[in-house]
Amino acid sequence: MHALPAAIALIAFAVLWLISNQSSAETLLSAQSLDQWDKDCRRCVIEAQYDVMKGEIIRLEADMGEASLDKVFVSEGSRPVIAWSWSVDSFDLDRHADLFRVTVDLRSEQSGTDYRVHYAWDPTAKTGDYDALGGNEFVWVVCGSDCKSRRWYSVERDLTLDFSVLTESEDSVTPVRFEAALGDPSGRKTKAGGYLESIVVNYLPEPVPEEPVATSD
Repeated sequence: MHALPAAIALIAFAVLWLISNQSSAETLLSAQSLDQWDKDCRRCVIEAQYDVMKGEIIRLEADMGEASLDKVFVSEGSRPVIAWSWSVDSFDLDRHADLFRVTVDLRSEQSGTDYRVHYAWDPTAKTGDYDALGGNEFVWVVCGSDCKSRRWYSVERDLTLDFSVLTESEDSVTPVRFEAALGDPSGRKTKAGGYLESIVVNYLPEPVPEEPVATSD
């Protein structure tokens, strides 16, 4: 019988998590909010389009450098999780330069130190690879050589968990800026195109302390 209170508590936590998960989700980037983001590009296209299967989506094309969007962000919760869906036309594998990326600037709530994480679609790397670029900057390949062009892929990342893996730190972090970009980061001539459906920010609930359970003698 002692397991019953623990089971009830677990069910209650699951219900609260579901409610919290639905109510705290914030669509940060979509075709409707595209005008709220700053655009930076040379010879590029960034526009809302309609897809029969996906509905309203964002088209990015770059002929020189990157087609990029960025936005300062004010977090409204703890334990942030971001999710998005994307697709690319193709990559020139001989260039080893073009990337599709979602970049997050993170700030440690304990030290105030800023970090940058690039979640990249890199056809020359393996999905799951990550590396330090120096200066508190990291790249994490979330779509690699196994991801195919002209297909949609969904990505979801727990920013606190990823931060702890990259830095071996237990600090809490909050996102302060987001960027979505496609093309050649070095600014050279390129030919890249792809789509973003949306970027959504959610917050995981804080762990609920377990109630003590009495044990019989």
